[in-house]
Amino acid sequence: MVYETSDYVYESHFNMQIFFKNELVLPEKTDSFYAMILFNGYNLCVTENTSSKIFYDCGLLILSPDHKISSIKILGDNKNKTVQTLIFSPFGINTNFTSFPDSFEYKVLTDLKSGYASFNLDARVLEIFLNNFENVDLFLNRAQEIHWPCIVRSYILELIILLSRNSYIKKTDNPAQNIMNNILEYFQYSYGEKITLDSISKMFATNRTTLNAMFNDTFGISAIAYLNKIRIQNASLLLTNTSIPLCDIAERTGFSDESYFSKAFKKSTGKTPKEFRLSLPHPHSEEWQEYSLSDSPDVSWKTS
Repeated sequence: MVYETSDYVYESHFNMQIFFKNELVLPEKTDSFYAMILFNGYNLCVTENTSSKIFYDCGLLILSPDHKISSIKILGDNKNKTVQTLIFSPFGINTNFTSFPDSFEYKVLTDLKSGYASFNLDARVLEIFLNNFENVDLFLNRAQEIHWPCIVRSYILELIILLSRNSYIKKTDNPAQNIMNNILEYFQYSYGEKITLDSISKMFATNRTTLNAMFNDTFGISAIAYLNKIRIQNASLLLTNTSIPLCDIAERTGFSDESYFSKAFKKSTGKTPKEFRLSLPHPHSEEWQEYSLSDSPDVSWKTS
């Protein structure tokens, strides 16, 4: 099977190494493709060599290119539930490298020592995966609007980052530490939303002073500074791996406007988002265009 999506609207010669189906697909053992299999309401039986393992109800399987799985079977028959498969190569995520960097952003992929891993998804994470998969399917298979390769890539990157960051959060018997973990999880899920210190304090039944003291003791920075750190890291990946306009990246990562985004980004990295993007190769090996460097909402892919 060819795991590529052609640009059938604009450039017939363009192929993107990303494949999505609203069904179960077991990727062939190759030297380049990863897979995410999302199951919601089904049990899956995974067979590797002569042993089998069952995964229940709702979750995610991630397969590396060197997986040794011989079959995956759906157990039961519930037509109201779903199994979806996303298959991609590193080239599909960014054309400037052929293997994933050894960095925390891709830890969930580079850490697949046994060839695959399973993740239990709570209701909030499951909702994010379902929404992002729906958007990937829309822009990849049904509506290849302007900038669609970068939009598809951005939704996949968000999921990779979410899983990698959450792998660092471990539940403990310490109530204070678990409050911190719950706040960190909330930041990972909701960084694109409007969040204030007052809203965080109210949500987690604490006060501003205690909350900031906990963050300063643990991370050496305030709660909002930590949140902005997450936003900057996500923005950096979108700047690196997509050509989505700066104004859209600001909105996607939770900044109130591009001016604030630019100031916060420069304070953290020493460069404005425009300078940062211009210092990098274009993800399609082209020159950066003004639409991806402008602060005008008129150039947004969402208003095209």
